Amino acid sequence: MVTNPDGDGSGDQGIPDAISEAIDVLRKQADVHVCRVSMPGDLDGALHRRGGRKIVVAGGDSDLHTVVGALHKRNELDDAVLAILPDGPESDFARSAGIPGDPERAAEVVLHGVERRFDLLEDCRGDIVVSTVHLGVSGRSHRPRIWPMRSAGGEADIHGTDGGADGAGLAGIPVLSALHALHDADHPRARPFHVRIEADDQVVTDFDRPVIQVAVTNSASSASSTPSASSAPPEGAAEGAGGPDPDRPAADADLADGYVDVVVNFAVDPLARARRVLKLGHDNDDDTVTVRARRVSVAGQRFWLNSDGQDSGTERRCTWNVVPQRLRVIVPAGS
Repeated sequence: MVTNPDGDGSGDQGIPDAISEAIDVLRKQADVHVCRVSMPGDLDGALHRRGGRKIVVAGGDSDLHTVVGALHKRNELDDAVLAILPDGPESDFARSAGIPGDPERAAEVVLHGVERRFDLLEDCRGDIVVSTVHLGVSGRSHRPRIWPMRSAGGEADIHGTDGGADGAGLAGIPVLSALHALHDADHPRARPFHVRIEADDQVVTDFDRPVIQVAVTNSASSASSTPSASSAPPEGAAEGAGGPDPDRPAADADLADGYVDVVVNFAVDPLARARRVLKLGHDNDDDTVTVRARRVSVAGQRFWLNSDGQDSGTERRCTWNVVPQRLRVIVPAGS
C-alpha cells in the first residue's frame, strides 16, 4: 500500500484514521505492507521492491497520478494492478470507476473486487493524466468556479472553499457569492487567454473568443471544479457511494470508452458572472462548449496546466492522446 504521510492525516504517523481502519480491514484477509512515501525516491524504491504484489493507493487523484506516472516511467503499467482507497474529496477517478468513497468499503473492493481496464491520457511531454487536466484557471481551491454548482441545500455555490467545516462555501448567500466572483477575477490564473483548440482535427475555437478554462477530462466528476457540498450524494443515495455527479458539465464522461470530454469555458466579464450568480443558475449555455475526442490539441497564448490536481507549469502548445485500456484497476464486481 502506498500512502503519503505528508498529507492532512490525523491518525497514527500521519495516516488518516479512516485509512488506518481500512488497513485493518485488509490485514484481516491479506498480507499488507504499508509504504509511506514523501519523496520521489521513496516511491521508486517501493515500486522496485513490490514484486508481484497488488498496489493499493491511499489518497485522491493527485496520489493516483503520482503512482501511475512513476509506473509509466518505469514501463511497468502493463504488469501493475492497482486498487484505490479514496481519501478526501479529490477522488474523481475512483468515484467515476464506482469505487466507494468510504475507505473501509473500498477495502472490501480491494479484497473481493474484479480487475477492469481504463483509459489514460498521454500528453506531448510524455506525462500521464488519469482523470483531468485543467488549462488556464488552476485546479487549486482558490480558483473561481465557472459553472454555478448546486449545493446540498439547493442553492447555487460558486466556491467550494472558505465555507467552514461542512465545505458549503458561500452557498445560500448569493450576494456574497457575487462579490466573491468579482474579487477572484483579479487572480492571475483567472485571466482570459486566446488559444486554438482542436479535437480530432476539428476546430473548437480559433483565437476568436477569450477562454478562461479548458478541461480535458476522462472522469465524469471533475470537469469544472473542486468538489464542495455539491459533491454530497443525492437524496436517497448511500453515503460514500461511487458514481458520477449528474449536475457536472462532463457527467457523461467515461473512463473506458476511448474518448475524453473537452469542456471549454469562454471568458465572462466579472459583472456578467456576478449577475449569473445572483440568478442562481447558468442561463447562457453559449459560454461553455463540450465536445468528445480521442486527440486534443491546444496552442496559442501561454496557459497554466494542472494535471489531476498537480500544477505542472505553463505551455504555449500541448497535445493529449487517449491511450485506451492502459490502466488496470480493481473495482466492485458489476460496476
